[in-house]
Amino acid sequence: MPDAAQRRGGAPVMLGLAGIAALLAAFVVPAVLQNKPDWPVFSPLETGCHADRRTVRHSGGAVTGSGIYEPCLADTSMASGEPGLAITRDGTLLRSVVTGPAGIAVSSDDGASWTRRPLPPGTRDGIPDGYLDPVTDRFFYSALGDTPVFASDDKGITWHKGTFDSSERYDWNRVFSGVPVLPRTSGYPTNIYYCNMTQPGGFVTGARCFKSVDGGRNFKATGTDPFKQGDCRDVTQPKGSGTGRGIVDPRDGTIYLPVHFCGYVEVAISRDEGKSWTHRPVARLESAKGVLMALASPAWRKQIMSGRPNAVPAEMAESQFSDALAIDGAGRLYLVWNDEAYLPVLSWSGNKGLNWSQPVRLNPPGVVQSVLTAVTVTPEGKLGVSYYGSTDRQSWTGYLAVSDDPTASRPTFETASVTRAGRPLMPEACCWASGPQEYTIARWAPDGSLWGAFVATVPKGNARGVLGRLVRR
Repeated sequence: MPDAAQRRGGAPVMLGLAGIAALLAAFVVPAVLQNKPDWPVFSPLETGCHADRRTVRHSGGAVTGSGIYEPCLADTSMASGEPGLAITRDGTLLRSVVTGPAGIAVSSDDGASWTRRPLPPGTRDGIPDGYLDPVTDRFFYSALGDTPVFASDDKGITWHKGTFDSSERYDWNRVFSGVPVLPRTSGYPTNIYYCNMTQPGGFVTGARCFKSVDGGRNFKATGTDPFKQGDCRDVTQPKGSGTGRGIVDPRDGTIYLPVHFCGYVEVAISRDEGKSWTHRPVARLESAKGVLMALASPAWRKQIMSGRPNAVPAEMAESQFSDALAIDGAGRLYLVWNDEAYLPVLSWSGNKGLNWSQPVRLNPPGVVQSVLTAVTVTPEGKLGVSYYGSTDRQSWTGYLAVSDDPTASRPTFETASVTRAGRPLMPEACCWASGPQEYTIARWAPDGSLWGAFVATVPKGNARGVLGRLVRR
């Protein structure tokens, strides 16, 4: 792979300018059209487990049989922004929600019923993120901009506020935790990390990380930024639309951050708790074509013409990272993203991110496009994946997948949609028509089932927060 200097060289600006012009035309021209299509058509959600359905077992792009997992759908019945999800050691589900007021949804009966637990008055609800420290079961909530991080030790009944030594926090806030490089003999046992964008502006921003050694009460900048605004000089490529959620090696405290930066999928690595960073490219991924591909999407054109607000299609979000990286008990790293064909792929590393396997496709036959792929793994190396997928590029729903052999040369996956055929979560272009929906999350529960957090778009207002589940039968 090229080094950082080679990746950040100059490039012609015409493609980027053409994309901007095309985007403007896409919004301006349809606005003058008088005939709006009667679209989309929303169907009621069918919650519960589907006893007549099972996952599809597939490998190498071919179906190999019926799987052993039953898909389920749980509806919180609450309006949702980003689909934050955490699962405590006793199986309690904690789901980020947004409106009226900011808070979380809590379920102790596998999603059959939900309780809303509000955050302190005045808490911002934009881009809400939820994270659970697996060592202590302390839950952390953060939101857009220069806002505190709130923590709870009782599943959202009470909260305490964490402060920062810098106000340069704008967007794409992500909390994660892990052991310190040098173990502490007293106090809070893990470091709590918070990484975010350092400037507003999406594709032209930098990233900065903060660390708390006292359980989230005080955060200080860790050191050198993982990347800065201006590090990439290729105007046709994303300059860094926010790092994904970091992970920490439980053996030595090394931090790994997934990044889609300057035309590459890569991992930023720190072995000194964020004081300094190195970058390991994993795959080349050109992104300048996203606007042009979006214009070719019939679902997006219908969405704009129907007057849907905030219409940002999947083709313009394939570089978006959140929970794209996971680590198992042996230190193997697993990275997922969406390739240039807009399909989900997996690569893994067994040597601390220095070298990566050839990417393999995760989707079963019939899924023709995906976006916002996320990954989780058990200590034993059992992989779980969530993403939005489409079989027709017109409507979208949530997918969950499991693999017992993700490091095999031809791994086998078991995949199912969380809704039945013809009952999508989004009967329109994915994914922002009901507010910003910028990632999915997959999490393993203590009982061995795989959960995934999604949303279902609605005619007006914020989307509904839903969760999918795969249960072994």
